[in-house]
Amino acid sequence: MGSYGTFLSQETRQSVSLVSTCQQCPANRLAHGDDVHFPKVSLHGFRDGSGATLHPPNTRDSYKIWLQSQDPYFPSDIGAQLVHTKPEVNFNVVNGAPNPLTLDNLASLNNLGGSNVYLTSVDDVTQSPAWLKGVKPDSNGKTNGAKSCTVIVNDHGSGNVDAYYLYFYAFNQGNTVLGQEIGDHVGDWEHNMIRFKNGIPQSICTHDHTIPGLNLPAGPIEDHCDQGTLWDPIANAYFYSYDAPSNSFKAYDGTSPTNWLQYVGEWGDQQYPDSDRRQKKIFGIAVTAKYTSGPTGPEDKSLNRADVCPPRDNTACFVSPILRP
Repeated sequence: MGSYGTFLSQETRQSVSLVSTCQQCPANRLAHGDDVHFPKVSLHGFRDGSGATLHPPNTRDSYKIWLQSQDPYFPSDIGAQLVHTKPEVNFNVVNGAPNPLTLDNLASLNNLGGSNVYLTSVDDVTQSPAWLKGVKPDSNGKTNGAKSCTVIVNDHGSGNVDAYYLYFYAFNQGNTVLGQEIGDHVGDWEHNMIRFKNGIPQSICTHDHTIPGLNLPAGPIEDHCDQGTLWDPIANAYFYSYDAPSNSFKAYDGTSPTNWLQYVGEWGDQQYPDSDRRQKKIFGIAVTAKYTSGPTGPEDKSLNRADVCPPRDNTACFVSPILRP
């Protein structure tokens, strides 16, 4: 769950590494668990001929995701995560935090711990509380009652537009190594970015949990993909424009909350210490921890990139001109 493959024609094999894969867009699928179809990806609905920003696209202009049939965790409502968590710093509840915490005041935590804040589950996650499972999409692919996707558009001008599609899950189930899950964490943000020129997609960058070009039919690095449940992410989503100079967001509908997009903390529990009964490691090796820390949110997704790839130290952005398995 929550892992993306390269821009390709069939499937991916999951690995424990995290990379970003950027490729040109001549084909019609990329993988997220299995397949993502976007037969009519365009910026129709984002902008008109004058370049003025208008309104978000409708579902016929996006792609859809096949969720793996055996995955018990589905996309989740972004705001509901705040109902089931409490803000903590170093495993202590943050004093003076808003109560209740909402998408309209979440960024106030930036002054109460900032990036050290963790939205920590009020329930014992080992007991599998129902809210961790998310909301299964209906027959049309919609997560009813759960806004589980956020679309953020950065218009660079001159017909150059980047559209970020961010997907939220209440829980990430990690990989299984030597019979033990590793990398489980509360909260999960995945995303991909499509770069457009004059409304036509030019390239895509996926938040990728694979080793590009390496697929194994069996062994320590593999992923099992199929067409399980169809998910249409933007059927129930938030839509925003992003202004890089002011680092500000504007809701296309004029009413959706924007404060939460500035939150710089983590969207899940801090990694449990070895003394916590829930924590396990293979032979005591740190990178094999069963439970790791939750992720950062949209604010940390490099929303004003020069290249289609997110910036990485001393790493060039290579955009593949062909589809790779």
